[in-house]
Amino acid sequence: MEDASAASSSVEDSSKDIVSREELYEQAWSKPMTKIAAQYGVSSSYLARVFTDLNVPRPPVGYWAQVAVGKGRTRPSLPPANPGDRDAWSRNGAPVRVAKPSQKTPAKSMSRRGRSRPVLPDRHPALIGIEEHFKKAKEGENGYLKPAKRAMADLIVSRTGVAHAVDVANQLYLALLSKGLTVTVGAPGAYAVRNEVDHREQPSKRYVHPPLWQPDRATLVYIGAVTFGLTIYEVSEYVHVKHVDKRYVRLGSLDSAKRQSPFRDGWVMSADMPTGRLCLQVYSPYYGVEWIHRCIEEKTGDLVKIIPSILKLMIDQAPALAQKVEAEQERSDRERQLWEMEWQESRRRDEEKRRLKAIQDSREQLENVIQNWAKVNSIQAFFDDVERSLEALAPEQKRAMSERLSKAKDLIGELSALRHFERWEPLST
Repeated sequence: MEDASAASSSVEDSSKDIVSREELYEQAWSKPMTKIAAQYGVSSSYLARVFTDLNVPRPPVGYWAQVAVGKGRTRPSLPPANPGDRDAWSRNGAPVRVAKPSQKTPAKSMSRRGRSRPVLPDRHPALIGIEEHFKKAKEGENGYLKPAKRAMADLIVSRTGVAHAVDVANQLYLALLSKGLTVTVGAPGAYAVRNEVDHREQPSKRYVHPPLWQPDRATLVYIGAVTFGLTIYEVSEYVHVKHVDKRYVRLGSLDSAKRQSPFRDGWVMSADMPTGRLCLQVYSPYYGVEWIHRCIEEKTGDLVKIIPSILKLMIDQAPALAQKVEAEQERSDRERQLWEMEWQESRRRDEEKRRLKAIQDSREQLENVIQNWAKVNSIQAFFDDVERSLEALAPEQKRAMSERLSKAKDLIGELSALRHFERWEPLST
């Protein structure tokens, strides 16, 4: 009956598309992670990332071995979800609800159909106070800002483009929040690879100098169990410039009298300068999983108009990206298993080499013992023959030869074959 109940529970779990934090928490502390992963048809490493994303505590390594001997530790309580965080896992990548703020929320407005909509803040939490960091930022030679703060939203802009970029980011983040999707700066050590940015509108192999500022952590949006990276940057164009006060200035922005080339041959410098138009880069932050989509403004303000289509794109692409992540994880697991097998085989070969060498060394040592034994026997036979020959000598001569024989034996030392055999070290079994 117990087996039948467990099988029924497994079938029920495997058929659920949305699993709450509470359900995952109870399962994590009632059975090993590998069994839970098998119920849902995913790898244990993938499921572990789901637990991390949802802030669900799970047993440490070795926990179930301790339970087996009656030493299992008390499980920690499930922490409440932070406002805006997801409180469930969607296996098919569809959006799920998010936790509501614990404090009293403003009154909700009603839609035409009578359904309530959450009242959104004027400014997304990830962007609060960000203008102050840009105001204090240094400006590179090419006009792009380099804020001292590195743990903030991924915006790469010039001083004149800050307001536009923050406005676009705010409208995009709030639109995602209205769909129940969390946007946040990745936590320290989070499994997220930030995609590099090439701010040039036209692809080129030219070396970019100076390099752009980049945050320490990627800006992420969570759609089900899938994560997308977000970067908003100001597009540049390759134009004629002049170096003025340690920075490049567009030649066209200078007075006609100052546009003259400072070089004798009339050569004019060129550089990649910000245009005021933005690009939204949506990408896969998973190592080994390549996916990227860019939306570039043809004129300032175009990005805001296509935010709904951007949201639809990410939601539509979430299941496909989840499959790519799972496939990459499986490939990585196979590669790791292959590496472990090769390492085990290499270790086995090394051990076999050491074993054979030990046998060879022991054999050579024994052969040396036997050779010494043969040498000892020949010396002993020589001394015995001398002693027998002494009997035929006159007393005076016999005494002199006996003293000489004694000195010879002292010089040779002990002639016991057993003593030599004791020095041999046989192989341990």
